[in-house]
Amino acid sequence: MNNTGVEITAGLGGFLVVFALGLTVWLLSRDLSKRLRRMRLREQERVDAVRREAARAVAEDESAPPTEDPLS
Repeated sequence: MNNTGVEITAGLGGFLVVFALGLTVWLLSRDLSKRLRRMRLREQERVDAVRREAARAVAEDESAPPTEDPLS
């Protein structure tokens, strides 16, 4: 063991480095969360648009008069 009575610590510099790293991780996680939320919203809007278009096509197809089968 060290019997000289001198304590070696990280000090203010170590604290500032750890604090800066923690702040950076927090900011990056906030940004990632925001981007994922935005991507999920855009994907849901795209899916809704495709479903609306499919429903519109089915409604138009049901309202159209029946056509003759070209193979008969």
